Amino acid sequence: MTETDSGRRPGWARRHHRMLGAGGAVFAAALAVVWAFVVPEQAGTATGAREIAIRWGHPVCWALLAVVGILIAMDAPRRLRDTVAVVAAASYAAFLIALLTA
Repeated sequence: MTETDSGRRPGWARRHHRMLGAGGAVFAAALAVVWAFVVPEQAGTATGAREIAIRWGHPVCWALLAVVGILIAMDAPRRLRDTVAVVAAASYAAFLIALLTA
């Protein structure tokens, strides 16, 4: 087993990050597909940006989380992974705000 720069052995999740990233990507992609078809009823009465946020905010969030999983599995730079994760969180925040103010 290898050691990190700090002399500590990497944990289980760090050693298996490729499998966990790929598995998380598959799970998140499946949820993106589900939420693309399961639409809150408020989307039918909303218009404009609110309609887009309610209709697509949730599935886009899950699709972006799938991308994060792929990036983790590919050992992409942490800054890129974090940026995509923040955009996913923003998409979900837009969805929640639009849903709760509809």
